[in-house]
Amino acid sequence: MHEQEAYRNLRHNVRINTIQGIFAVLAQNLTAPFLPLFAIKVLEASDSQVAWLSSLPALTGILVLLPGALFIDRLVAKKKFTGTMIYLRGLFFLFLATLPFLSLDLYWMAWLFVLLVGLMNIPFSVYQLSWQAFIADVIPASQRARVFGMRNRITQGIGTITTVLTGLLIYWYGGAPWAYQTIFALSFVVGMLEASTLIKIKEPMRTVEKKGHSLWELLQAVRREQRFLIFAAASAVFHFGWQMAWPLFNIYQMSPDYANMSALWVSVITVCNSLMGVLTYPWWGKVAQKIGHGWTLCIGTAGLATAPLLYALTMNLWMLAAFNLWMGIFVACTVQTLFNRVLEVSPDDKRALFIAMHSLVIGLTAIIAPQFGVWVMGLFDINVAFYISSGIRLLGSVALGLVVLWEIRRRRAGRL
Repeated sequence: MHEQEAYRNLRHNVRINTIQGIFAVLAQNLTAPFLPLFAIKVLEASDSQVAWLSSLPALTGILVLLPGALFIDRLVAKKKFTGTMIYLRGLFFLFLATLPFLSLDLYWMAWLFVLLVGLMNIPFSVYQLSWQAFIADVIPASQRARVFGMRNRITQGIGTITTVLTGLLIYWYGGAPWAYQTIFALSFVVGMLEASTLIKIKEPMRTVEKKGHSLWELLQAVRREQRFLIFAAASAVFHFGWQMAWPLFNIYQMSPDYANMSALWVSVITVCNSLMGVLTYPWWGKVAQKIGHGWTLCIGTAGLATAPLLYALTMNLWMLAAFNLWMGIFVACTVQTLFNRVLEVSPDDKRALFIAMHSLVIGLTAIIAPQFGVWVMGLFDINVAFYISSGIRLLGSVALGLVVLWEIRRRRAGRL
């Protein structure tokens, strides 16, 4: 009877987890692809402000990661806290919706927009950390690849449709500020639905109260986990190359000096990227089950190393759309496998803290890398910055592969 109840709970949680993922991707895809477009086209943001649109959320995120992780580590139940973070993040969409009503110069309005997006990442970062630790308690490790392969395929399909409709809305109304205000308000509503859905997940009961860990204990525990340390170092190399191209892609796609995409074309590019995720998420889950998360992540990151290089080849919109079909295959692989890989190298009793440490490492690179990318672009040109990004990404992929080889040698020696 106990096994039957556990099975029913698992089926219920998988279903609710998928529905919650649908609302999460709705809120994300209503706004995320169009935030840089709003900044560049409506607020006339500078290249520096576009770079800070990537860097500032990373900065605010790392400021709360360790305190958030230490707090989450003390929680016996994480569900209500996770839902609260979703509610708080939703409020920022209301702030963004009211932005065009302010009587400010465009320059200062652009900086206020960057600030709000940065501050919004505080509850979002804590939410992601809490959700990862929470869902790891809810979904058994043996089921995660299958469950998240299914969830990601469904949510990517919904996200693709959302992006198309949102892009069409903005395009039909000529990129008017009120069109963006509408999608910000809708994101708030969807965020509230996401939080309400997450509360329905049945969280496992803890019979023994968890003992919280201090910051000193965390640092000592990380120092002892050599496997985690070398993985985090390799991950940081790849993420630096990945993140330095984020503002470059936005500038390249949306700036009048380059491809000068409309909202409709931004939708097309995003859809092409997402479409391959819809088709390949389940397949990557099977690959990970067969060859392991480590090797699968190497494949995904190596594929992403080609992205900036391809962008440097042309400004033809149809070719860029085709390139994004290719890149979407490896984005799906990397995003899905990275989460499971971090869980794999983190000790079970301090999972939230180690997730936070990994997020802290890549958060630090996310502050510096976008600024570095824009600096290289200003020093040389955008193509040189793309070439360097591809090189660093490939180096990071090789480093992640070396971590897997190190693990294999340690396992054969009986030391892992």
